[in-house]
Amino acid sequence: MVHFTYTPCFDDYISFEKFKFKRNRSLLFTYIICVFFIAIGVYDVIVSKNYQMLVFAVAMAFVDAVTAFYEIKIRPKRRVKKLLSSDSNYLTANEITIDDKAIEIKNIPNENQAGIVAVYPYSVMSVIYETTDYFYFFIGTEVKILAKKNIPQESAQYVKKIISSKRNYMYSK
Repeated sequence: MVHFTYTPCFDDYISFEKFKFKRNRSLLFTYIICVFFIAIGVYDVIVSKNYQMLVFAVAMAFVDAVTAFYEIKIRPKRRVKKLLSSDSNYLTANEITIDDKAIEIKNIPNENQAGIVAVYPYSVMSVIYETTDYFYFFIGTEVKILAKKNIPQESAQYVKKIISSKRNYMYSK
């Protein structure tokens, strides 16, 4: 059993928003279309000396690049600011307990606030994603974020072993 304290920060939520975007791959299709139209535009220039299609394709690629920049750099910050302004409890400290049966998250309430204890058996988790810096636990419509840097160094291998060995959910690295 591993027991430690974890206080999520703004950057943890930004990282999760970027993770969601990368997993979505929503711009991949538009990149493919841009390359296709640029190829058609180049072909059109070579064959008929007509630059309209090439200009259109380059403009489309530019719009795609601006959209990608917005989606990767600007939108995550806006989404997280909106989320945190609606509920400041997202940034409260938590006591985390991880064992071979479940993950327990107990928030450390401020004065005059009720504490919440949530126990998540591995059987209720649908997916656990591991990235270089985080574990993302998908539980129903909820996601719990755990930064690896907050797991005690001497327990990191144990936690990884426990999480990756349970097979009633999808584990993805």
